[in-house]
Amino acid sequence: MMRSNAAGRLNLVVQAGAGGRGTLAVDASLATCAQLALQCDRRAASDDTLPNEISLLPAQTGGLLARRGWIGDILIDTRFGSRLWLLARGKYDEADRLLGAGYADESLASIRAYWGVSISVTATLVGRGILQISSAIGAVSVSRTVSAAA
Repeated sequence: MMRSNAAGRLNLVVQAGAGGRGTLAVDASLATCAQLALQCDRRAASDDTLPNEISLLPAQTGGLLARRGWIGDILIDTRFGSRLWLLARGKYDEADRLLGAGYADESLASIRAYWGVSISVTATLVGRGILQISSAIGAVSVSRTVSAAA
């Protein structure tokens, strides 16, 4: 199974195979789907305030790429990923904790709907400028840390 560690690296598990050859392990849980949904950037909505925007300053570079996410999202109704990146300049207070939980829940909604599973999401302020997002899909737990430095 692929899991992200604190440094953003991924581990691949190789299962022993016939003739001394190994094969990549296949993750039969929804952990990989949840990891991707939480780790990828979702395109910001038109009414979202981008972290690099400062209100009342003229001539900001909005542009098409400033809203991140997959550019093809402008052509379809389905969105993938999370808007947790919008918290990059957050104050990491109770309001940001609630926003983070909402963004994480939003990113996992398509998995919940497609597979018909229940997913619980929690967001915890674990330190100054650090928000820990955790989700549980049955016995599988997936988490992501959002911080001011990232």
